[in-house]
Amino acid sequence: MSEIEDLKKAYEILGLPEDATREQVENRYFILMKQARAAQSRTEEANDEENRKLDHSEINRAYNLVLGMESGKISTVEKPTKLAHFFHYYRLHVIVGIIIVLVAGYMIKEGIDNRRAAANLPPSSLSVSVFGDFYFADAEILEKNMLELIPDWQRIDTKLVFVPTEIKSQQDMAMQQKSVLMLMTERSELYITDELSFKNLSAQGAFVNLKEFEASHPLNIPADKIRKAKSEDDTEEQPYGIDITGNPIFKNIELNGQHTIIAIRAKEEKWDNTGLLLEKLIQTTP
Repeated sequence: MSEIEDLKKAYEILGLPEDATREQVENRYFILMKQARAAQSRTEEANDEENRKLDHSEINRAYNLVLGMESGKISTVEKPTKLAHFFHYYRLHVIVGIIIVLVAGYMIKEGIDNRRAAANLPPSSLSVSVFGDFYFADAEILEKNMLELIPDWQRIDTKLVFVPTEIKSQQDMAMQQKSVLMLMTERSELYITDELSFKNLSAQGAFVNLKEFEASHPLNIPADKIRKAKSEDDTEEQPYGIDITGNPIFKNIELNGQHTIIAIRAKEEKWDNTGLLLEKLIQTTP
């Protein structure tokens, strides 16, 4: 059989027209291989025609022949096409994996740099994370504004964790992965969030129930400022946050028009300072 006849036969086996694009060939090959594997796992016998169509070796030979004729390298096409096939169907997994590795490496370096810098700073009275869609927020200005509420404190360890509302780019994906890693590796005493992040983090059980906190540290929160959410362990919504939208601590800080909710993640040994800052925020929120 001539090369032209072999090629025509290969297209017939794949069930494709002779003018099929490379992408169509790749997609069809993937579908046929899935069908072939499924056929092997079934106990009932298929008819001869189906066995012919779903034979692994025949599909592979047709696939390699079509792509080999396309590149003019029939004898050497198998390895490159397998690699191309892998990246074609798993490129998203590869990209995400690379992003996670890069983000993790960046965070390790950032953590080392931060620890070195913190060694020369006064002790921190509390840690606060701004967690949400606050891309233009300035952590330094926020810390300065919070310290004005409690002049005796020298430092509030303030971090900005940008969490995009929608994933529109690889950068957004990287920032989202970073936010997840930071939640796993770092624990601030207080979190200032937007409404979406507040709901998501509450659902994960990240925050302290305000009822539990107020049992030992009363806050006198106005009823209209209490924000409720539901964790996996809750049967109904519980008070986890306090709406501090419009508080003077956000002066000169761009918040993209987002509402700001503060919630507690502090361990009990930090509840005294946590309660002190919350009292000041409640008193100064309009």
